[in-house]
Amino acid sequence: MAILVTGSSGFLGKALTYRLTRAGHNVYGLSRHPLSGENLVPLSGDITRPNLGLKEIPKDIAATYHLAAVHRLGENQSEEIWQTNVGGTANVIEFCKKHEIPRLIFVSSAYTHGRNPYERSKAVCEWMVRNSGIPKVTILKPSIIMGTPQHFYPGHVSQFIALLIKVHERAEVVRRKIEGSLQLPVLRPVFRLSANPEGRLNLISIEDVANAIAEIEQPGTFWLTHPEPPTIGMLVEWISELLMVDIKIEPLFKPSPVEAAFQKLAKAFEPYLWGDDFPSNLTDVEPIDREFIYNTIKLTLFG
Repeated sequence: MAILVTGSSGFLGKALTYRLTRAGHNVYGLSRHPLSGENLVPLSGDITRPNLGLKEIPKDIAATYHLAAVHRLGENQSEEIWQTNVGGTANVIEFCKKHEIPRLIFVSSAYTHGRNPYERSKAVCEWMVRNSGIPKVTILKPSIIMGTPQHFYPGHVSQFIALLIKVHERAEVVRRKIEGSLQLPVLRPVFRLSANPEGRLNLISIEDVANAIAEIEQPGTFWLTHPEPPTIGMLVEWISELLMVDIKIEPLFKPSPVEAAFQKLAKAFEPYLWGDDFPSNLTDVEPIDREFIYNTIKLTLFG
């Protein structure tokens, strides 16, 4: 089957096109900077432009996987997020209808609560796709996608960890600890965080998400979330141990200068520190445990 994938050169797009081409599909990879490969035809395009910026349209496309989006959380980037996510999705829908592509698979997000421009844009896009009139529509709702050694991605959790290291200026100490070369004891600073220790942060590996996207064929809405996500308290414990920072969860406190600096830098992450509960259509997935978070920290430090 011939498949069009928007955002094919992105983090998730690369993992998905690899699986689709390995399964024998012919994939047209649409991107501003497209990649080529076996069974992968690069298409230089842009979802923010009419007809996706394409002059010549392949005639055999049977399905479109729409992945391209801006994934930032900041309020100051709402215009770019709206233009790309909402405007781009409108163009993809128009493209599918104009060229009679009967199936649209839209990768949305489990996080559509409206707490920032990204969440609001994905909620609007879901409504647009459901009401598009395209014969077969599938909406996929992954939670926070985590990179792996095979597909490293400096996503939001890695950025959060990097901020913790940055504000304490402890990157070299952490590197030495991980490498096993630290000989003398190091004074561990105390760092307070406003969060819900019992809340759950739903993290899922890119391997599990890409596999599910490639395998789901029926129309409907599917939650690509972890069925047993860790609590915020567990994550704080693991990160605290590995970064040698005693992170304590307190609901209300007067922040120290270091804590205030972190709060300012990490403001976009605050809503997620209280936890969310999602259904899940996945069962056999990689556990998000101490070892997984340890590997994430190593990848964040060393790449």
